Amino acid sequence: MHQGDMMESASKLVSKDRFSRIDSISKLLAVLLAESKNYGYIDRLGYSQSRDLVVFYIREALRDFHSINNRGWKNERAKEKANEIDMDLINKGIEDIARTAGMRELRERVSLITAKALAIAAPLIKSRKEEEEKTKEEEEKSNLEASDFNIGGS
Repeated sequence: MHQGDMMESASKLVSKDRFSRIDSISKLLAVLLAESKNYGYIDRLGYSQSRDLVVFYIREALRDFHSINNRGWKNERAKEKANEIDMDLINKGIEDIARTAGMRELRERVSLITAKALAIAAPLIKSRKEEEEKTKEEEEKSNLEASDFNIGGS
């Protein structure tokens, strides 16, 4: 293998690893959006004007992610996607962001992270119709259980 080929291969590996880090942060934001139906995580990150703020908002998202993980997920699709998140890659992604040299590069990374988060979140978010159907099913199940209790108690 020629030296040029080795350098190109190494460059692709670094690039692939960097995108894996970005994907992990994007998944984190996506599952939070899907679970909470709150665009705040993505918006705050997207409007951040410094590395410190970007890192701060990712930390806030991680804190909320762990809280949801401990209490349990309401959105099963978000839970499944959350299980794919590699915290080591998020940690490395945070380190990359902390080392970002200029604002232009920071804006490019943050823009990519937030755009991917929105794309990942789209299929995870339950539609209003799905939620209404689930609520209706839960009410019917509750009514059946109540009527079973009343019949057995008579």
